[in-house]
Amino acid sequence: MTSEIVPVKPKLSELQALEPIRSDIRLVKAMAKEIAERYSVTLQGRQYLTVAGATLVANGLGYSVREVEVRRVEIPGCGFAWEATAEILDIETNTVIGRGSGIVSDDEKPWGSRPQFARRAMASTRAAGRALRLTFGHLYMQLGDRVAATTAEEMPSD
Repeated sequence: MTSEIVPVKPKLSELQALEPIRSDIRLVKAMAKEIAERYSVTLQGRQYLTVAGATLVANGLGYSVREVEVRRVEIPGCGFAWEATAEILDIETNTVIGRGSGIVSDDEKPWGSRPQFARRAMASTRAAGRALRLTFGHLYMQLGDRVAATTAEEMPSD
């Protein structure tokens, strides 16, 4: 057995498979300054992309987010909550490429004191944020060293 290091050249097909990822990274880097300035918030010393900013990234890459379902559910030991599901769609093909869920419970501060329509809307926003993060979170790291992959709306308020 030898301990010699032998360089391995990737096959052309492997390099071609990486091109869409490289293209996505270049696009996000080109949008990074404006997105970080206009569509992020600072919490505990880190920047978090808002769902609006995450949606902008997705749209720039040819994807959209849609609300699939929002329902009122009972959570044993916690009371009631709004639970939402969102999907990420390829705009060209209408193919679902990602999915996420979000919840806002009645005992959650400060949401428990807000109107039901606001709680429902935040559950939907959180679902969209989670779907976007699960699909494109790796690209958010291209927005800067201090930008987290988690969207701001997913972060606890306290």
